[in-house]
Amino acid sequence: MEQNNMDENERRQQERRQDLETASQITEAAALQRAFGSDAAQRFLKLRGIGDQLAQDLLIENYDRRQLARRERLASTT
Repeated sequence: MEQNNMDENERRQQERRQDLETASQITEAAALQRAFGSDAAQRFLKLRGIGDQLAQDLLIENYDRRQLARRERLASTT
């Protein structure tokens, strides 16, 4: 029983590490997208093992979120 708890805890810690690494890569890809475009960002994610469809979805969502924030800023200044 105690071994199962340790295995479960180790698995959760590993998942958290992977989640943090993926989040960091997505943040870096967003910066690449702003600087060099979506193709460069998608290639960056692909080289790090993030599949094409997921990378594309993440980048589109990121782009849409930035555009919405931009529109909201413009609307608040007028």
